[in-house]
Amino acid sequence: MHIIDHASPIPLYYQLRLLLEEEIATGRFRPGDQIPTEAELCERYHISRTPVRQALLELTREGILLRTVGRGTFVAPRETKQVALRVTVPDERWQWPLNEAARLWNEAHSASRMALSFQTVPLNDLHDHLSLAVAQGKAPDISVLDSVWVAEFAHRRYLCPPADIDPDWVANARQDFYPSLLHANSYQGELYAIPTNADAAVLWYRRDWFEAEGLAAPASWQELAEAAAHFAQPDVQTRYGMSPFPFIFCGGRAGGETTTYQILPFLWTNGGELIDAQRVVLNSAANRQALAFLRDLVLERELVSPTVTELSWDGAWRAFARNEVALALGGTYENFLIQSAAGWDGDTFARQVGFLPLPAGPQGAAATLVGGMTYGIYRQTAHAGEVLSLLKLALSVPVLEPFSLQTGQNPVSMAATEAIAPSAGSFLDRTARLFSQAGSRPSLAAYDLVSAQFQEMVELCLSDKLSVESALRRAAERIAGITGFAVDESL
Repeated sequence: MHIIDHASPIPLYYQLRLLLEEEIATGRFRPGDQIPTEAELCERYHISRTPVRQALLELTREGILLRTVGRGTFVAPRETKQVALRVTVPDERWQWPLNEAARLWNEAHSASRMALSFQTVPLNDLHDHLSLAVAQGKAPDISVLDSVWVAEFAHRRYLCPPADIDPDWVANARQDFYPSLLHANSYQGELYAIPTNADAAVLWYRRDWFEAEGLAAPASWQELAEAAAHFAQPDVQTRYGMSPFPFIFCGGRAGGETTTYQILPFLWTNGGELIDAQRVVLNSAANRQALAFLRDLVLERELVSPTVTELSWDGAWRAFARNEVALALGGTYENFLIQSAAGWDGDTFARQVGFLPLPAGPQGAAATLVGGMTYGIYRQTAHAGEVLSLLKLALSVPVLEPFSLQTGQNPVSMAATEAIAPSAGSFLDRTARLFSQAGSRPSLAAYDLVSAQFQEMVELCLSDKLSVESALRRAAERIAGITGFAVDESL
């Protein structure tokens, strides 16, 4: 037990004060505990009431102790620091992982409490809402946003790069995140947002119908066309109650970004590309062949409805869920959407539906595109450190595992995938294998304008308003004007 030195030049009351502060700091007396009475302190330390009263008076004035008439003296409750974060999300699905991360954060920080307030803004309105909020100085601390906006938001200096907060964590994350997701969330080589989930462009097909017809899943353009032609036969269509057109995808401006998501990797399957090393390479022979193949499926073979140029973002997967088509381009994120629309449980979905990367063209290999939503930390936040701590927890396996199992969304890191996918059944396990071969959309500040030109190019070609060559040349020149990149005339 500590003692008071009566021979010391330090006043007795001050020695007692230090002893009490030490006992509070070390947990001997906790917030709410009653400390010994004046008489007990006098007896314990062999001092009179005067220094005892003075020590207790000073500690009370400074808020360390709380004296209650008739009850005694208590250690004052510690003042809890409130960390209030404003979060904008496109739908309620994204609230759970952040709330769970905040719960874990609060468990680890007894002197602070994190409270999240959510604002839900539909995805179609989210981009403009966030831009206006930043302009008005009312940006949220954190938001979920589409990864295709990251380059633009970074260029406009909306977002705080995570490396400005914790460079060591970012360095480690770079080793663990899928490379295509890193690219999708970076601008000029720097990570500006933290991906929430991973999804990949795929070809959905009716596994049960293919098996019943003795067909293998298509691995090439030729096999894709042959399978579609098989399901276009009147007797086969009658057997399954299909529409006259067995294959579907978004093919125009009405589909918005979904058109780019589905058709851009189709160019990759033939070795084509949109932009390469700051050159617009859209007007290549590989891309001409790819677009000509799609045009042929629509206008010549009539395996795809000409109305795909008017299809909205959800048109393809809804037609697939209604059993109208045997094949549909889409994304792995649509799995629960298809299940819900079709009224299938998970087992039925697994038996009846298959998926694979987009089949290989004559000059390329099977390909897919990785996408997903992402977390943005805004420069206007006063709590950047706390926000990043929250997101680290949101990306931890205890949070990601139940979220991935409930939503079918793949985790963004290879370590989390390894921990979660084997226990999640076949879907997450199989989709995870796609990410190593996935590409990502160009990281451009003006990506939305580039994508709009790409969508219009597809629409003009598939609606027979322009030839393949004219549509590609027109889009290449306009994209060059938007980006300032030169059109590669050697193609």
